[in-house]
Amino acid sequence: MNRLEEINFKHNCLRDLLARQKAEGLWLRRTRNLAWFTAGADASIPVDSDFGAYSILVTPDSRVIYTTNIEATRLRSEEQFQDLGFEFVECPWYQGGAPELPRLLTDDNAVETDIQQLRWVLTPGELERYRALGRDAVAALDEAIRAACPGDTEYELAARLDAACRKRGGLAIVNLIGTDERISQFRHPLPTMKRLDRYAMLVVCMRRHGLIVSGTRLAYFGRLPEELQAKVRKVAHIDAAAMVASQPGRTLGDAFSDLLAAYHEQGETEQWKLHHQGGPTAYIARERIAGPGDPTLIREHMPLAWNPSIAGCKSEDTIVTTNRGFEIVTTAPDGWPMLEVEVKGQTVRRPGILEM
Repeated sequence: MNRLEEINFKHNCLRDLLARQKAEGLWLRRTRNLAWFTAGADASIPVDSDFGAYSILVTPDSRVIYTTNIEATRLRSEEQFQDLGFEFVECPWYQGGAPELPRLLTDDNAVETDIQQLRWVLTPGELERYRALGRDAVAALDEAIRAACPGDTEYELAARLDAACRKRGGLAIVNLIGTDERISQFRHPLPTMKRLDRYAMLVVCMRRHGLIVSGTRLAYFGRLPEELQAKVRKVAHIDAAAMVASQPGRTLGDAFSDLLAAYHEQGETEQWKLHHQGGPTAYIARERIAGPGDPTLIREHMPLAWNPSIAGCKSEDTIVTTNRGFEIVTTAPDGWPMLEVEVKGQTVRRPGILEM
């Protein structure tokens, strides 16, 4: 599936949505939906913007980009949207423009839920981009963590992780750094001026072409204490149980029940209450946070990022469900210590703590 075929496929999906809603058009404005519909274009100028620097009107018979003179030249030259079946409505930057249709849907209302259902099942083209993103995200994590030295500030660790993602064409939209006691104190350790002594945790959600993968890696300077070895084995077992539980046809609630059972088996029954456990991902770091009894159906080719943790340790990678189980798209590179965990007769390899 090339880019044009992917866009045509998604246009057909939106035609069905328009027919169900008895609407004349859908105005896409959110950056995540623009990236999804265009097969990877980045519509964000401020990188944290929820709305794009241009928008797209999708009707049953056309797809029209509404943009200003600031963006139009680049979109024609570099995105080559005109060769992908898009028309342009261009206006001066100081005027703006919007489609005028009596029955117009927008993606900032209830229809966003319908679009989300389309976003979190990946097409063959998205799967190819997702696997490449996963490889680059773990390479960025590996590069940043191996460059760490005792005495580095958490800001310096974060800067290396940012740079490693950027040079691979991505953006670290989540960049969490915890060192030493802060790993036990906080589940979301934003980087600070604290200096690394022995123990470091690097967490990234890397975005490229709109798609996002997540991963966490841990490193320890010196001989790894037995207490940490025990914790990483526990959390690896819990993470593996969540992955094995993520089968198409089950619900997120079903998988969550298996995850809670794994916490209990590891003697950490209450730890899940201290942080969310993850859920589906794709064009948002978490398209949905899974919880007990969640009725959301797990579908084939749905990406998920579980992130179980116990105080002082965490395990996180990104998977894509398949009809044969799951595929880890953020597999740790060669040279990283791995733990083999047995869950329901299946061996799952999870990253351990790197001794530096």
